[in-house]
Amino acid sequence: MKATRTRNALPITLVMLVSGAFAAAAAERPSMVGPEIRWETPAEGFVTAKTLTTYRAVPVSRVSDEQARERLDVLREATGTKGRFDGLKRIDGRLIFTSEEDASSVFDIDSATGTFLFNSGLKGYSDEGATRGLPSLKEAPETAREYLAKLRYLPKNEKELVVERVGGLAMAAAKEGKTSEPYHKLVTVYFGRVIDGLRVQGRGSRILVHLGENSALVGVIRSWAEVKPQEIDRDDVKRDDLILREIDRRLFRMADQAREIVIREAELVLFDDGRGVVEPAIHVVATARYEGPQRAKEGTEIPVDFYVPALIRSEAYYPFIQDAEARWPGGEKE
Repeated sequence: MKATRTRNALPITLVMLVSGAFAAAAAERPSMVGPEIRWETPAEGFVTAKTLTTYRAVPVSRVSDEQARERLDVLREATGTKGRFDGLKRIDGRLIFTSEEDASSVFDIDSATGTFLFNSGLKGYSDEGATRGLPSLKEAPETAREYLAKLRYLPKNEKELVVERVGGLAMAAAKEGKTSEPYHKLVTVYFGRVIDGLRVQGRGSRILVHLGENSALVGVIRSWAEVKPQEIDRDDVKRDDLILREIDRRLFRMADQAREIVIREAELVLFDDGRGVVEPAIHVVATARYEGPQRAKEGTEIPVDFYVPALIRSEAYYPFIQDAEARWPGGEKE
């Protein structure tokens, strides 16, 4: 298991326990019929701390149709979008504005949380060839931050905002059965969140900024709630044996036909469900190995990852709950 030491000041700490307690918990796990499960490195303790912290979103006012239109107009002005957004649909609390002039132009905002997606449109980027004046991978994060600052979309605590990666949109053309080399159309900056030294993962706590010709702003996705901390009693945290058992159960359910499952890492993170709850969880990354065809020398490897709530009385809405219900009200499958 990958264990990451953090500073002593953090409210939640992932600690390496080399004592026999964790090994004993692993030994006591009930045996199951199915693939062999092993750790890439020896499994060790998950969480230990005198106090833990979870977070709740600070309540915000519901976004009205008029307010949503005002936010859209500000984004249109920032991106120089001339097309009209006359279409409006209401789906599960979301207000979705569309344009007849460009099907890729959209403004989709959750009226309860303010989470939104804005795309000014890709009509001007449909021609062959690379986009002129794209920012470099080094320049893009600072340019993206400047746009967020002008739009007042930076978080209150800017130290929480971190660059996860810089990517983008690439296209290629096919002529006479041959595919051209890909050319870059947009550069995208992916911002994530760190709270008290722990990475935040999940549907919330992310901002994406799309940059185009001459570093112009093309689109923004913002799912970010200001939060307030709530201390948790240590008795509400799952023991190692319960976490191990849940890891096993989830792996058997997700990859029961595999020959072997190798757990690469199990990292303590904060999970943001996008619904106002940010709480400690274990992010498990594994590889499921399957038998190949009879004569094949090598089998097939499929990556697997999921979250295990670290709290006994978890309040977050995790992907596995969504899978069980088959549909997330007001959202979509990931």
